[in-house]
Amino acid sequence: MDSPKLISAKTHPPEYKLHKYWARKPHNVISHLLSSFVPENGIIIDPFCGSGVTLREASKLGYQSYGFDINPVSILISEVLTTSSLDIDEFYFEVKRILDEVESLNPSYKVNSTKIKYLVHETVVQCFNCNTLVPLSNSIKQGRIYKCINCKNKIRFNLENLKETHITSIVLEGGKVIKDSETLKKQEALSNISGKNNKKYDQLFTENRRILAFDGLSTSKLFTPRNFSILSDVANRIHKIKNEEVRKAALVMLTASVAQCSRLIPYRNNMKTGGPAWSVPGFWGPPKHLETNPLNHLNARLTKFIRGLKDIKDKSNKGAVNVKKIDAVTGLKGLRDDNVYADLIFFDPPYGDSVPYTEFSNMWNSFLQDIPNVNTDISVSDRLPKSVAWNRYSEDLKSILSEINVSLKQNGKLLMTFNNHDLRAWEALFKALQENNFECQFVTYQIPAVISSKAQFSPEGSYNSDIYSIYTINSNLRPTRSLTPVVEALKKCASSRNGIIAKNLALRVTTIAWMQNNISADLLIERDELIEGLFEQKNKKLIWKGNIDNNVPKLRDIAKKKATQILSQGPCKWNYLYEEIASETVSIGIPDPGELRIVLDDIVIFNKNKCMAVQSNTEQLEIPEDLFQ
Repeated sequence: MDSPKLISAKTHPPEYKLHKYWARKPHNVISHLLSSFVPENGIIIDPFCGSGVTLREASKLGYQSYGFDINPVSILISEVLTTSSLDIDEFYFEVKRILDEVESLNPSYKVNSTKIKYLVHETVVQCFNCNTLVPLSNSIKQGRIYKCINCKNKIRFNLENLKETHITSIVLEGGKVIKDSETLKKQEALSNISGKNNKKYDQLFTENRRILAFDGLSTSKLFTPRNFSILSDVANRIHKIKNEEVRKAALVMLTASVAQCSRLIPYRNNMKTGGPAWSVPGFWGPPKHLETNPLNHLNARLTKFIRGLKDIKDKSNKGAVNVKKIDAVTGLKGLRDDNVYADLIFFDPPYGDSVPYTEFSNMWNSFLQDIPNVNTDISVSDRLPKSVAWNRYSEDLKSILSEINVSLKQNGKLLMTFNNHDLRAWEALFKALQENNFECQFVTYQIPAVISSKAQFSPEGSYNSDIYSIYTINSNLRPTRSLTPVVEALKKCASSRNGIIAKNLALRVTTIAWMQNNISADLLIERDELIEGLFEQKNKKLIWKGNIDNNVPKLRDIAKKKATQILSQGPCKWNYLYEEIASETVSIGIPDPGELRIVLDDIVIFNKNKCMAVQSNTEQLEIPEDLFQ
């Protein structure tokens, strides 16, 4: 099988920015891989379709595609993304009408006719020891610990313990700050008014401490009563829109905006370091948080949303798309009942216990009035004992891959994307693949589209991307029980770096070699012991114990040659230089940005994120001794 060309991921265009759904895959990488492995007019199935990127790219290429997911918001986004027949003018008219109507009924976000930009709330909790109500500003803070000012008992300022909030300041449009007590008290009263639709969209969440979902957490607790009332009123009006396509698109727009209107947005550094964002992986209510007018967010989102809808319209679908809210096993069986078999199945299963997507989406699904049964989600979740959750995850993967096996056409392919630092996730996945006779034909590590400043300067490599692989069915598959290919891959990687590599790179090289050589999943238990036997660990680096292979090309030489070639044409962005060099290093292990930055530091002249030129007197320089320290 010919390997497709390694390409760099591109940032998401407007069509994929309709909603900030979890772990969205790079559209151009998906398109490239689909066109590399699927015949003309082929059929593609995505049993965990997420936000619909694969379905959309398949349709643009003229393939017929089918997608399943149990997450209601996932299905909604996928449907809107693959529906180019939506009347954009009608959508804008309906949504703008609703926003204007709701705004006319909610004039409270003003002080003396000037609009409020945001209000700062501080959490008030009740001490478990003495029952004193303690506002954040009256607590005793020692490091990261808060104590009751009355009895000195430890207290926690979070949503679970929240009794009320006090508004400490109001910032108006234009920047004026108001702190007089009369105005603050008036806004506190307005902030605590509930609307008639609140109960309708107030859904109870499943307890999961991993994402800070406590027993009794419901949607309304994530918002001030005023904001939840406004959002519930908007949701209620959207649900009454008669045109189904317009209604679904409007619900996607609404759910894409609700997090910014919640208590989950922290107030930090007087808001001088950028706009508010929900960046914490859980339902964490910051002790000091913002309340902003939902209608401001919705109107701003409407403008961006129209851009995305026009993008969808401009790149019209060519192949038919069918999306269903159903679990993977049931969906695949249903297609076979209809005599539908796939040329390629895109397999992007939940990554063990990385993120319980369905539970985490409850804030969005509340406004759809559709909270799915969490027991249909195969993610490893803290709602169950860990051993039970991992066993169930393993068995579910086996069941799904068994269905995939019989849902592929002869010579059909499985395109899988996966990554995880937890060995249990890889063990479960490899066992499920091998027990269902899937043989790896191609594997690569995909570098991301955007490399943060933190990742650029982190020697350990502070970003994660996915490993993509192609599998075919081989009923005679006998997984190898030799670890020699893994040892050789690690030696080659280490030799290219003068014997010094980062641990995360060693793990990635090991995983790829395991997949490429179809090594038995039963031997994965020996992975960490194998690495410990081959390397000496010192701080955050691994040092090869044996002799290195001097015939292996050095990362530094590859990087210098490519950098010289590129920069001879003029300056370029760091991201571009990194991606170009990375594509030359597949055989020795793609370096993380931090590693490559160190290797090039005394070769390339950097100016912020721009690479200016190659320095001339560097022929004899070696990799620094303190690499990765």
